[in-house]
Amino acid sequence: MKKLDAAFEAHIKSGATTLCNCWLMTKRNDQVLGFTDHDQLLEFDGYEFYPTAGFSPSATVQKGESAIDTSDVMGWLDDDRISPLHIRDGQFAGATVDTFKVNWRDTSIRHHFRRDFIGEVSEKDGVFRAELRSQHIALNQVRGKLYQRTCNASFGDVDCGVDALSLDHSSTCTIEQIIGVNEIVVSGLQGRANGFADGGQIKWLTGERRNRALQILRHIVGDPNHSLFVDETDNELAQVGDTVRVTVGCDKHFSTCKAKFSNHLNFRGFPHIPGEAFILKYPSADNPLDGRVLVK
Repeated sequence: MKKLDAAFEAHIKSGATTLCNCWLMTKRNDQVLGFTDHDQLLEFDGYEFYPTAGFSPSATVQKGESAIDTSDVMGWLDDDRISPLHIRDGQFAGATVDTFKVNWRDTSIRHHFRRDFIGEVSEKDGVFRAELRSQHIALNQVRGKLYQRTCNASFGDVDCGVDALSLDHSSTCTIEQIIGVNEIVVSGLQGRANGFADGGQIKWLTGERRNRALQILRHIVGDPNHSLFVDETDNELAQVGDTVRVTVGCDKHFSTCKAKFSNHLNFRGFPHIPGEAFILKYPSADNPLDGRVLVK
């Protein structure tokens, strides 16, 4: 059980409390938003908590052992910082939410109640609903490696070992044009070969989408700008002039790791696993099955 601050405990025991809820939301782009169910603006720790969003909490369903506690917050979309565009863009998924009980007469008297992560977010008729999942969610994440042919590492991470931010593997670009919901035209890729970023990543460094990353399906060289086709359904928050980082693609196959990146010693897959059709193979001139190495 959490130990209460002496001042907060004394306020509770007084029998005449002036408490409200405050939520501090930290989005994946590091933007911090503060909300309260009180009817006036509150401030503490350098953050401002606005009443305009009309946040309303539900009861928390607490579960035993390692099960995930869940609750909901609901509010009106009358705050410019929470709009249907932001919700559709996935900016709130995975955000952390710190919940405080605060004495609105004296905000120095408060208690950090819990920290949750936003799960599913929905919006309908100007009302949003966000599911809050407790920190127990980390206990339900799969750990370890999968026994598969392709690499388990993410390109550029510690297991991979390749410097994804090097000049050989990435470029800092500027968005010059947005065509529909799937095509983004950028400058800064001059000299890159056609298909350089196929299967790679585009990550926003500035703008409304800062820290948002999308997979690149296809990279087509232009003159002078290049076109990137992304797996996307809504590009309304992307803006011309945004700065992005474009990273080379990796299909996670052993042959690519060896030929394209000379990184086969760090390959985190199992390329020698026999395929499903292996048991149906039989010796032939093209496939002698004489014990030679199958993967080079």
